[in-house]
Amino acid sequence: MSDKTFGELFWSNVDKLLKENKKGLKDISRFLESEPNKAENLYHRLHRSRSEGTNPSNITGQGIYNYFKRFDEFLTVGYLYDDLDEE
Repeated sequence: MSDKTFGELFWSNVDKLLKENKKGLKDISRFLESEPNKAENLYHRLHRSRSEGTNPSNITGQGIYNYFKRFDEFLTVGYLYDDLDEE
């Protein structure tokens, strides 16, 4: 079992999915908020949550999940809290 918190697991997997899709947190914030100022504010909240390793709110977490579902051919984004050891 991992010694990471749920937030740390979530964000490490988000970072991995972003890298795989050649995207960033700004892409998520623009997807969730169409108004530029709101998207910028959301980006800063996401960045802070990621750097602190804290869970996003349920609404934001659902939005992030919906963002990644667009790229997810095999519906694996449900594993955002998984700590899979592939060794």
